[in-house]
Amino acid sequence: MDSGNVFKGLFYGGFASCVAETVTMPIDVCKTRLQMDGAGGGVKLYNGTMDCAGKLVKSEGAGALFKGLPPALLRQSTYGSLRYGLYGPIRNSLGVKPGTPKHEIPLSKKILAGGGAGGGPPPAA
Repeated sequence: MDSGNVFKGLFYGGFASCVAETVTMPIDVCKTRLQMDGAGGGVKLYNGTMDCAGKLVKSEGAGALFKGLPPALLRQSTYGSLRYGLYGPIRNSLGVKPGTPKHEIPLSKKILAGGGAGGGPPPAA
């Protein structure tokens, strides 16, 4: 991809991030359900990921595997697109010529460009 075309980078980054989020959402929903299973002295309902997914679909429908998808897509379409779309232009503004092989780009410039595109290191969860 042409790292000088910011709009292409924004679109491709946002699109790829949204596809990845949609594909992994059922796994995240099951993970969260399993983490909360039996919390606070409650009864354990699930015996693993597949059991959780099966019971969830049976009791709440297939859409339950995608609960929380709209806000996740909003986040990915903004943050994901900015991360991927701005990395190349920021890196190039640091003096890296477009088309320079990755192994020839100084690590310091990669870190600065990544931090600038991503807004710095991710916050601790």
